[in-house]
Amino acid sequence: MKEKEAHELGRLVKEARLARNMSLRDLGTLSGVSYRWIGRLEHGESGAPTSSKLTRVAEALSLSPERIDRIMDGQIANDLPQMRTYFRAKYRLTPSEITQIEELFDQVRRNRPHTPKKKADDYRQQPN
Repeated sequence: MKEKEAHELGRLVKEARLARNMSLRDLGTLSGVSYRWIGRLEHGESGAPTSSKLTRVAEALSLSPERIDRIMDGQIANDLPQMRTYFRAKYRLTPSEITQIEELFDQVRRNRPHTPKKKADDYRQQPN
């Protein structure tokens, strides 16, 4: 993450935390992330933060992960596992069950007029 992005992200997190009258420790407890790490994040000193930590902090502050992802040039989205990998690992679904989910996903995306029409193939990881 570039220095400008780090400071912009830190400012966003700090403003959201203060707007909710939360201390660093409060946010750390709520998000499950070290308050010291959050302090470094707020000062733009977190290096390359992991998407899981950022997502937990964003959720604790009711910030949209997409908003943070925009600041970070898509790093959160890029770090997410592919759809097949996620459903196989998280829910132990079979390949045919995952295909059903992907087809449903395609149908939902086609019915959303304000989003680009992509197919689940765009998100699939090739089988090993």
